[in-house]
Amino acid sequence: MKRIIILSAVFLISFIVFCIIKLPAAIALDLAKPHFPKQLEVGQAVGTVWQGQLMQVRFDGEQLNNVRWDIAGWALFTGNLNTNIKFGNARERTDISGYATVSYGLFNHTLKVTDGLVRSTVERAMQRVQLPLPVTAKGRVILELDEYTSGAPYCESLKGEIASPNIDVQGLNGWFNIGPLAGKLSCKSGDVAILIDPDNTLGLEADATLKANFDFSVAGYVKPDASLPKDVHDAVKFLGRPDSQGRYPLNF
Repeated sequence: MKRIIILSAVFLISFIVFCIIKLPAAIALDLAKPHFPKQLEVGQAVGTVWQGQLMQVRFDGEQLNNVRWDIAGWALFTGNLNTNIKFGNARERTDISGYATVSYGLFNHTLKVTDGLVRSTVERAMQRVQLPLPVTAKGRVILELDEYTSGAPYCESLKGEIASPNIDVQGLNGWFNIGPLAGKLSCKSGDVAILIDPDNTLGLEADATLKANFDFSVAGYVKPDASLPKDVHDAVKFLGRPDSQGRYPLNF
């Protein structure tokens, strides 16, 4: 009788473990949907809850395609949910693509991201920012995250870089190139701070800050290189009077 009870218990435990390991991502998603933010929309799910794929994820007007994840199940015993995430197609310019190693504390609710990379476009980024002058531009935007830890309102720690290796701008006489722009990412009192690298043809020196409620501000100067078209030099005059060094103020 004792042997039967032991075998039954082993079978039951094995069956439960098997069900957990093979739990379809679609079922887990259906159970979690009532707890999602209203702005979050998810598409079809395939695979298991531990290693699966979502066809689309939409949030606040942005969409990620082909989101894949691989969760380290044993890390749950340490109170952390660790996963490797990949999304999008790097060869498809219109896709937001990239990857990251993500850890979420089940007890302290802290989100950590390391070794992250996100590829997007200048056009998409400009839709999120209210510029002081009307500008039509195109190019690639690449965000590299060395490390990020969540905090209020956005971060506790942040180290990385955001860059556009080649930007084209439309002027009155057609498109022209202004070269690369780059900035270092850091966290200041919970806000996301970007320090622009001044080595660029726009002569752009600026500090950008993302504060609570997506309050984005930029303060600095711009002094276009003589090699840039007349369109650029005429446009910056609308920013105000230049200082003694010929730099135009940039505040928005």
